[in-house]
Amino acid sequence: MADMTAMARQERFAARNLATEITRLPEQQRSATIWDEAVLRTRLRDNEWIDANLGAWMQDYFGHSESYVLDHSNRPFFASIGKERLPPDVYNDRAEVIAPLVIQLRSAIAEVSEGLDNPYEELAKVSVVAPLQFDSGAAIVSVVPIISDTGEAAQIPGTESLHVAVRYVDASLAQKIGLPVELQAVAFKTSPPASGLVGIPVTDPSREVIAWLVWEPERPGMKILMRMLPALLGTGLAVVLLLWWIIRRLLRVSGQLQVSEAQARFLANHDALTGLPNRALFQDRLAQALHAADRTGQSVALLAIDLDRFKLINDSLGHPAGDELIRQVGSRLTELVRAGDTVARVGGDEFMVLLCNMTDNDALRRVCTKIVDELSRPYALLGSAGCVGASIGAVRTVAAQEDPEELVQRADMALYRAKAEGKGRYSLFENDLTSPVRHLKEIENDLRAALKSGTGLKLVYQPFYDREGQVTGAEALCRWDHPVHGALSPEIFIRVAEERGLIDELGRWALDKACHFAASTNLSKIAVNVSPLQLRNPSFVPMVLQTLENSGLAPTRLELELTERAVLEQSREIADILIRLRSIGIKIALDDFATGNSSLQYLRDHRVDCLKIERSFIARLGKDEESDRLVQAIFGLARATGVSVTVEGVETKTQHSLLASMGCKTFQGFLLSSPMEPEKFEELLRGEGTSSSLETT
Repeated sequence: MADMTAMARQERFAARNLATEITRLPEQQRSATIWDEAVLRTRLRDNEWIDANLGAWMQDYFGHSESYVLDHSNRPFFASIGKERLPPDVYNDRAEVIAPLVIQLRSAIAEVSEGLDNPYEELAKVSVVAPLQFDSGAAIVSVVPIISDTGEAAQIPGTESLHVAVRYVDASLAQKIGLPVELQAVAFKTSPPASGLVGIPVTDPSREVIAWLVWEPERPGMKILMRMLPALLGTGLAVVLLLWWIIRRLLRVSGQLQVSEAQARFLANHDALTGLPNRALFQDRLAQALHAADRTGQSVALLAIDLDRFKLINDSLGHPAGDELIRQVGSRLTELVRAGDTVARVGGDEFMVLLCNMTDNDALRRVCTKIVDELSRPYALLGSAGCVGASIGAVRTVAAQEDPEELVQRADMALYRAKAEGKGRYSLFENDLTSPVRHLKEIENDLRAALKSGTGLKLVYQPFYDREGQVTGAEALCRWDHPVHGALSPEIFIRVAEERGLIDELGRWALDKACHFAASTNLSKIAVNVSPLQLRNPSFVPMVLQTLENSGLAPTRLELELTERAVLEQSREIADILIRLRSIGIKIALDDFATGNSSLQYLRDHRVDCLKIERSFIARLGKDEESDRLVQAIFGLARATGVSVTVEGVETKTQHSLLASMGCKTFQGFLLSSPMEPEKFEELLRGEGTSSSLETT
């Protein structure tokens, strides 16, 4: 049964991978056939260009075996086999077999073009692909039209040239299909699988089998049987001893699994840095407390705590000191509350406290006062001393069936008031506090006003350094000093901008400021973050070009950083936009590389100029071999694909040395420099542009 299950699973995976390779062929062709340049060059019969983009290049990059280009009468005028350009009439050996696909494509082209003068958008989706049998063997054949990507290279419907790609059904394709699922001795055969082998058929459009993909099946059941056979042939005593050993082993493994499961449950519900409950566990306990309060009539109090000046500790003493401060804050809060209360860490420097049976507001005020005083005491942080304050928003409820989410929002609103009144204090929720919806609306209105007046919003710049400590560029980071709430987190106001339709205006403002700054300081590279919503705007590319023209900044000095969301939302429109941007010299960076599901796919299909390794990978460098090997592998991947690497989050000299030994050339992090105001950055450039943190390394 185990063998049959394994074979069935391998057959499903192999069939799916084969289908993927077949459908991938026209997608690979479209990377160069949907292009104004392709229409014009094929119309001029520019064989050198055709070979470089539609012939030898596709064979070299995608592994195609043969490439042909047909005119509007389906006559060949270009042929390339095995990266060698040959006379077009070699296509005649293939023409009779491929002709049904060409006719089918021409019919589809005529159908979608009917009634349209320039149907280039509709033709972008038209293709025909199928396995076919030639005299020399089986192959996958795909036929697509060569069309305009903008509609500017006009074509009369029916005059489109066709691109024919042939991929042999050979050993390399078999390995590509079998490698992801680890098929053993995988190969294509002309006959059904022999005894001891399994396979799936490859059929042409008429359902005739033209080849078989065969492999040696995985037989876990047989392996288990052969391993157990010596024991089964032993004496009765040996069997008894073996069973005793197996039972003991199973009990031990079961115990280990129970421990591992308990650890996994703990990690899923607790903060890794402090060991305190995380947001998920806190919400569960809040719901339980409200349910219990509904039955007993006791009141429940909720405290939202935010540390004041925590960013100053991170900027001045580094992230390790900031982590130590967070741990000590968690310990102090735990000591201040009762055993039945809950302290949770719900964000970077954000905590929440659940107090059960809080009798009245006076008792709640005493608890808040005690917490503010205790958290304001100095902290010993890795050999340095640090002080922070705490702002608290508190709410107490005795109402039955209270909504937990609404209670949390009330505590947050009270926290906003405490911070607006000067920080280092607490505020109890009152009915006159604005609702969450109104609060977000106020932030939206204030952001509109800030964009219109140009006050409050600003850019700071965090430098890039090479391994010698020389400044090679900078990343522009947006900050907002809100007139009421103070320094708002970018996560808050950028999210509001995206949800309320302000992200295009905010992005345009940030890009304009960054480009003018780079042009005025002669900075060699300026990196600007881009929201996925901006990429969906048809006017994004013209806006970027206009900004570069207004600022006088060369396109080669601009780098646009894509977020993970842009990576996951791979659409044809976004891919086209990135191709257009790169074609004029703008560099594309992939931020937080290797933290998403589609990063490698995106890197292969769309090409980027730079990878930015996320700080969580760098934080573990030198602490475990797995992290070191993972970062080393990313550098190897980047070298193999010709992509540069920028490492962010470099905070120690040990990390810098390890990264330099791996071949890193561009560094960013608090070891070298924190984000700077424009004036301070200009002072850095007027100096020698060297990081003082590296002068002694």
